[in-house]
Amino acid sequence: MYTFDPTNFNDPNSGGFYSWKVEDVACGRTPTIHRVFISYRDLGQATIGVMLSGTNDAQQVVMSLNAALAIGNASPTNKIMTIDSGIISLTAQNLQLTITRAANAGPVCITKVRMEGRVETTVY
Repeated sequence: MYTFDPTNFNDPNSGGFYSWKVEDVACGRTPTIHRVFISYRDLGQATIGVMLSGTNDAQQVVMSLNAALAIGNASPTNKIMTIDSGIISLTAQNLQLTITRAANAGPVCITKVRMEGRVETTVY
């Protein structure tokens, strides 16, 4: 049984994750994500892992890109801040974004994520 302290977003005993719904951008089209922006409330310094994954239906393989990010300031501002995740580019179908925080990796409060990219325009 776990107990959680609702006044502190840095759980020293267990990590956490945010996993967003699988994005089906356009039926029959394959999108390419070039950038992922993450907005968060600055509650102090923290380290998060960012993973963007998808499938290549022709090959039946799962592809993913991972990045580790340091967010927040030594003196928390409690302001909403935005950072580029550093993910370069992933072309796949059924894209899903997951953000993880290890136990005692700092306080994390994600407020919004935005993926930017393009969709191929091949006529089928």
